[in-house]
Amino acid sequence: MDKEYKVDPRLLTWIKNNMQGCPQTPGDLLRIKRLDRWKVNRSQSTDGYRTPAWLREEKGDFSLIGEMKNLEYLKLTKTEIGDWSFLTQCKKLRMLELSESDFTDCRLLAELPALEKVYLPPRRKLKHTEVLDSLPLQKETPALVEEQPFYKDVDYEDMEELDGEDITIDYRYEGYDGVRCVLVEFCGAPPAGWKDFSYGEYQEDNWKNLTQEQRETLAARLADAIRREKVESLSLSFEPWGEEMFLGGEFAPGWAALWYDDMENGVSYMSHNTDYDTVEELCPIEIGGQSPVAKKWALEDLDLAARIVEYFLLHGQLMPGSRWLREGGDE
Repeated sequence: MDKEYKVDPRLLTWIKNNMQGCPQTPGDLLRIKRLDRWKVNRSQSTDGYRTPAWLREEKGDFSLIGEMKNLEYLKLTKTEIGDWSFLTQCKKLRMLELSESDFTDCRLLAELPALEKVYLPPRRKLKHTEVLDSLPLQKETPALVEEQPFYKDVDYEDMEELDGEDITIDYRYEGYDGVRCVLVEFCGAPPAGWKDFSYGEYQEDNWKNLTQEQRETLAARLADAIRREKVESLSLSFEPWGEEMFLGGEFAPGWAALWYDDMENGVSYMSHNTDYDTVEELCPIEIGGQSPVAKKWALEDLDLAARIVEYFLLHGQLMPGSRWLREGGDE
C-alpha cells in the first residue's frame, strides 16, 4: 500500500491546475517542476483528475510541496500557509515568489543552493534578515526583490488624530442638515423593512422622505446587518442624489472602513484603528475593488462600525468616542 500523504485542498487544486490532472502515484510528484497558485487550467478534459487514495485532504497541510524534489519555480503570492518548513526539501528551487504571503523565516532560504531569484514580503515582516546578505544567489541582476508597501508612513505623518465629538459637520443642502440619500449594497437579501425602501442608486431624497420612526427602524436594521457582515458598501449623503458630502463605508469579513468626505472644504476623515501605528499593513478591503485600505484606517470592531453608521444616519454627525484621522483642509 502506498504511503498516505496529507494535502491542503487549496494545494490539491493548484497541483491539478498546473499538471492538468492529479498525480496518481507518489512518483508523479517528481514530474512537477513548476507550481503557480494562480495557474488557470482551461482544459475541458476530466481525465486524470481522480484524487487517489494515498492523498488525504487535510486543511492547512502544505508539506506535500516538500515531496516535489524537482520543483524549480514556486509562486505562492498572497497566500497564508503558516508552516513553510517544506521549502528546505526543494533543493532545486531556482525561482521563489512569496510576496504578500505570511512567509517570515529567512533561514529557510539559506538551505536552497540553486536559488537564483526570490520575491519576499517587506523586510519589516521578516525574521532573521541577516541571512539575506549571504544568500548564494546565482544571478548578477537584482536577485532579491523585497515587496514595497503600497502606502508609506512618511507620506502620512501629518494626519491629525481626532475624536468624533471634536469634528463638527456643518452642512445644509436647501436648508436641510440631515442625511438625505442612502445607498447600500447588501450581501444577499436586504434586511427586513428594506424591501419597500428605495435604497438603490440615484434614489433622490430616499432617506429624507421617511418619517422619523422609519429612519430609526431602518438605521437599527442596517446596523444589525453590519454586525452580521451582511453589508458590502454604503454611502450616507447630505445631498439628494447621494453625491459628495457623505459618509462612505466598505466592508470585508471582520473589517469595516469608514470615511467622511467633505468635498466642499477639501477635507476627509478616515476611521482610525488605534491598534496600528503604521499605514504599511493592509486589511482585506479594497475601495472600489482597486485602492487597498491600511489596517490603521479600518475597524475590526464591527459593533463600533455599526454604531457609527447608526449615529450618523440619525444625527448627521460623527459619533462621539469614535476615532478619526483627518487629511486635507486647513489645519
